[in-house]
Amino acid sequence: MVISVANQKGGVAKTTTAINVAAGLTQLGYKVLLIDSDPQANVTQVFIHPQVEIELDQSLYHVLVNFAPLSPIIRSTGVPNLDFVPSHIRLSGVDLELAQAFDNRSARLHQAIQLVRDRYDYIIIDNPPSLGLLTINSFVASQRLIIPVSTAFFALTGLVQLQETITMVQQHQLNPDLSILGVVCTFTETTNVSRDVEQQLRQHFGELVFETTIPKNVSLEEAHSNHSHVFDHAPTSKGAEAYKALVQELLARP
Repeated sequence: MVISVANQKGGVAKTTTAINVAAGLTQLGYKVLLIDSDPQANVTQVFIHPQVEIELDQSLYHVLVNFAPLSPIIRSTGVPNLDFVPSHIRLSGVDLELAQAFDNRSARLHQAIQLVRDRYDYIIIDNPPSLGLLTINSFVASQRLIIPVSTAFFALTGLVQLQETITMVQQHQLNPDLSILGVVCTFTETTNVSRDVEQQLRQHFGELVFETTIPKNVSLEEAHSNHSHVFDHAPTSKGAEAYKALVQELLARP
């Protein structure tokens, strides 16, 4: 299954969710590929030391712009059963470059994934905080979406536009089978604002909202700075327990 983690609003724990859902699946024995489709390259920075420079021909940019095969670009994370595809800052210009293309500009990632899909049980795509061609490529390549939403005051901003983009991808036959796997509440706290936003999300999305919520937890950030995932860095932390429960809930959904 190919799953995109997406929300055009930044700071909602997209990368944290992508990394720890992917790692949580490997903990259960699944083979997972994690694709960094965000020009900020946060996934790449977690799994590659900052002093190691990623070349254009070693990143997702080369795949999307030059039709390079995905397989030679795939790298090991050092985590058993978890591989990843690096990003590059040049991805920030891909919308302009692909806007001038006439051949499958929305389906290039889908085409690349097809050649490696049989090697993995799950492919997780981390997306940029935007709804441009990078994100649309991910939506076309994916079967399901996970939407992380921070339970902060402006959390609901842009969700209508996100739903409109999903509908556009479905109705224009770019990917009619695309659907939302679930909405996950992140950065939850025992505050009135956090509780109110979570309640609004559950009223709006109903059963699509996962019962599991992801609390504010310093171990999640520490894991990134230690170039790892939370199950390795702090396996008994609240963050690890939350993502473990989220993965179990995700697997139980049809």
